[in-house]
Amino acid sequence: MNTRISIILFTLFCTAASHAEEIRMAASDLLAEFISPELTTFAKENKLDLKFEGMGSLPTLDRLRSDEIDLAIIAIPEGEEIPRDEFSVYPFAYDTAVIAVNNSNPMDEISIPRLGGIFGTNEELNFNTWGELGLAGWGSRNIKPLAGPAEGSISLELFRYSVFSGSAMKPSVAVLRSTEIENALAGNIASIGILSSLPESNNVKVLMVSEGDGPDNPAYGPTPENIHRGDYPIRLAFYIAFNPRDESKVEPLVRVLLEDKVAEVLNKNDLFALPDTVRSQFLLDLNLQQ
Repeated sequence: MNTRISIILFTLFCTAASHAEEIRMAASDLLAEFISPELTTFAKENKLDLKFEGMGSLPTLDRLRSDEIDLAIIAIPEGEEIPRDEFSVYPFAYDTAVIAVNNSNPMDEISIPRLGGIFGTNEELNFNTWGELGLAGWGSRNIKPLAGPAEGSISLELFRYSVFSGSAMKPSVAVLRSTEIENALAGNIASIGILSSLPESNNVKVLMVSEGDGPDNPAYGPTPENIHRGDYPIRLAFYIAFNPRDESKVEPLVRVLLEDKVAEVLNKNDLFALPDTVRSQFLLDLNLQQ
């Protein structure tokens, strides 16, 4: 091989190596820091030029619309429109608020209106004692409402958005550290609390929650399946979104986002990843299975 050909091949190799495919991505700042390490590692190992940043969901969606990014993860509150007519959109994860009581409390479920009556001011209902909620033998026992959001969590704000009809939290609600609320619930039989995640204590019981009262409003617990289906009524959904024309380009990152490692990271940070079967089905739907 002569010197000239060697120089040409070397130049072509260097040019190709210096032009790794660029993928521009933005994610809701509510979860960006949790998924960034796995995405960054994958990009380095596969020689992808990943431009990643966390920001609010509205500016993220605006940047996707203006073609400034290729892939987005956005939070869309219940009742707001999901941009399925514009983009390929897939559920990714959920945030929620968990309602818990002392394990000796005979209550197993509660409705959104009743939660509003316990925690909110100027709601249609107002409850100050467990007897008012119909607990036999608990007559005049005062309800002790607590809130223990984890640092950086929006569970308390999500609770307000999902439960209250524009009112504020009652002054009687004691706001504790997330590390304190389980002990407080376990130590006070009359307490009820708002948590960012499922409790670990055996002395604390999670309540199922219904949209309303009566037989037409069944209550559901905060399991991944119930949250994904929308049966558990306190949730904030995060969606993966991209332009259909960019599917092949963003496919590697979508695969990473749906892998077990990312699901484990989300779950460890007080979020709910999609149920395993749902993630597997989305991979099939996207033709991402190897």
